[in-house]
Amino acid sequence: MKQNRRDFLTRSAAGALISTTCGYSGWSAGQNVFGGEDFQPTHPLYAPGEYHRIDAQQRTFHICACMEALEQYDGLIDCWKEAGIEDVWMCNWFYGHYAYPWDGFDSWSERLKEAGFRRHLIGVPFCHGGGALDPRDPDSFPNLPPKHWKIAKRWDGSENWGFSWHSPADTEGAEAIKFFYKKYGACDFFLDDDFRFASSPGVIGGCVCPECKAGFLKASGISENRWEEVLDDLRNNSDTPLLRAWVDYFCDRLLYCYNVYQNAVADVDVGIMVMYMGCERGGIRLDAYRDSLFRVGEGMFSDNWFDPPKNKSIELYSSLLHRRFCHPGRAFSETTVYPEKTLSAENMATKLSVSTISDVRNTCFMSGVRAIPPEYWPVIAPRMKKEREIHSRLLGQKAAGPFKHFYGLAARYLGGDNANSLFLTLGVPFEVCDEIPKDGWTFLSDADAAEMERGELKSAGSTCIARMNSGANRFIKVDEDFDSLFAFRRSILEKLQADNIPYVEEETPVVLAWYPGTKAMYLWNLLNEDLVLHLRMGGKRVAVELKALDSALVEESSFSET
Repeated sequence: MKQNRRDFLTRSAAGALISTTCGYSGWSAGQNVFGGEDFQPTHPLYAPGEYHRIDAQQRTFHICACMEALEQYDGLIDCWKEAGIEDVWMCNWFYGHYAYPWDGFDSWSERLKEAGFRRHLIGVPFCHGGGALDPRDPDSFPNLPPKHWKIAKRWDGSENWGFSWHSPADTEGAEAIKFFYKKYGACDFFLDDDFRFASSPGVIGGCVCPECKAGFLKASGISENRWEEVLDDLRNNSDTPLLRAWVDYFCDRLLYCYNVYQNAVADVDVGIMVMYMGCERGGIRLDAYRDSLFRVGEGMFSDNWFDPPKNKSIELYSSLLHRRFCHPGRAFSETTVYPEKTLSAENMATKLSVSTISDVRNTCFMSGVRAIPPEYWPVIAPRMKKEREIHSRLLGQKAAGPFKHFYGLAARYLGGDNANSLFLTLGVPFEVCDEIPKDGWTFLSDADAAEMERGELKSAGSTCIARMNSGANRFIKVDEDFDSLFAFRRSILEKLQADNIPYVEEETPVVLAWYPGTKAMYLWNLLNEDLVLHLRMGGKRVAVELKALDSALVEESSFSET
């Protein structure tokens, strides 16, 4: 560590002063405001004509880095280079403040350029909704938003800076993008995952301050005398037209805010970082961001979270959900350890399988304002190389299988963040569906099952499975635990074999993704122990050895008759 906290606070205060003196409010949106033949950015990230919109055609590896991280260890960028990192995202916009002095920031930018890294920008526009950068936490990032910003008030009376999008907080971020364009020219700019209206993935977001209340009632056409009904629906998490109108209103506000950012400068490509299981209930209307740079939501940032197979399954589930709504070449992972060192290097390496299965082509490592320790990279780098090689076979391929991943509007509006995801770990292939299809078995989250029970959600023929005791005529109940799920799996093995569908014979937590288009399948060991697995496909079989947390690509041609 090259600096102490006092040094950092001093720098941050200086950065805050800079932020108050850099006003460019006269610029109009949607223009290259410094464009023209005489425009020359002071520290361009790209040579003239070199910048291209991100659309990766192969697996690439990125990392986010604050100056805190860059200065933490000697030789850090050499570790990144050796591991295979190609792109670095630099942050100097934290909810109303430029946190670092420009001379140091620009110096690091030049050092990264000289080392051969492509450079990009990332910002934290509205504080962090989950508290990871809580400005009131003395052990976290030390900045507070400007005094003229307004804190949001939730329906339960709590307050949170992380979804304070009242004016002018929304437009000030656009001013920052214009300022970055003046300095760095054409570039990419990610909005960190405080870009939401919910404090956490499982709650419905929004603000009930008088300003927001009035805006909601006017936009939705709901009368004042129904306001208490709205609050009751929020308190009870009730799937009603009032609650959906509430969610729609804040989705509209978020989309407006995003468009302000996206249209600030035509030559800055703005992307959103979506929280784990982030969707409409958090203000993110997923369908509206299909063409955006899109960081898919992951949430298990420590070993305590990530170790259980259930949590690995929901991490994969979230990534698969978000990939329904974004292009693979513009999709980024959120491969994160937070706080520092709480996720092991081995777990961080195995997280790379989530992106391989989801066809997320840009892996982005993150670690808050601190650096991933140098000793992690000798563990992570071999897995990076392996997953890139495997992913090259699977680019653009669609995973297929009899198990169906479906997360409908009811779940996305109010379903919480505990998706019915453990089926992904049963060693049976699966596919992601926009609608409930004609065949196979579709695993419903609780809100979608309730909607189906009411007759508002229908299947085209697939057998639907839910976690609740109701609706025997509409779906069957299987508790989400391994005993129940493997018992259910035993009941369908004969059909899988008759239909020539591959599956893992052993009843152990393992992900099997099947890609018929390339005649291969991908295995991911979720356990911290070595396994010998047997894959069966019709009358053929193959044995596969998998190290702890490891993955393997298995060719259909490797199977032999039993």
